[in-house]
Amino acid sequence: MKKNNPHDSTAKPRSDVVIRRAVETDLPQIAHIARVTWDATYNQTIDVENRHRFLEHAYKTEALTGSIDAPGHWFYVVEFIGESVGFGHFLQRYHPSQARAELVRLYVLPGYQRVGRGEAILKQGFADLAEAGIEQCFVSVQESNASARRFYERHGFSYHRSHGQFLGTQIVTLAEYIRPITKDDLIIE
Repeated sequence: MKKNNPHDSTAKPRSDVVIRRAVETDLPQIAHIARVTWDATYNQTIDVENRHRFLEHAYKTEALTGSIDAPGHWFYVVEFIGESVGFGHFLQRYHPSQARAELVRLYVLPGYQRVGRGEAILKQGFADLAEAGIEQCFVSVQESNASARRFYERHGFSYHRSHGQFLGTQIVTLAEYIRPITKDDLIIE
């Protein structure tokens, strides 16, 4: 099967969903998606003030601009009928001699979840990581987020370890997962 190239403006959408590389004009919608999904996902586990402070810092245009087209970054948006409804961001991690990457952001608006949007971002990201010679992908997810943990496990990630991370005035416990990236990931179904 032919790989879908996110840089090709003539790339055929998979039904009504298009995965493409993020561009600077996407940043306001990316910040909006982050706010909505963080409030829906973490409203019971992360204090509202800590959430908002984190989002203000992490989703400023200046904070995201360098990630869009920097070497070793793969930043995507998923569109549904022309509207951006989610995004994902992979980046090469650790020493350049190690073929490792991390999925640092994957968020889809609540009304568009559980219908393949996040999976489409993962598949495109895995294909591009495989093409770049990356051999492992890491992701960390809040340990209490059972839904996200099941999602990653369904897509080939295996639990590695748990660790704490400060988020404002709280310590959040994260579960770290690892997934091998192989040449089979080059094929997007």
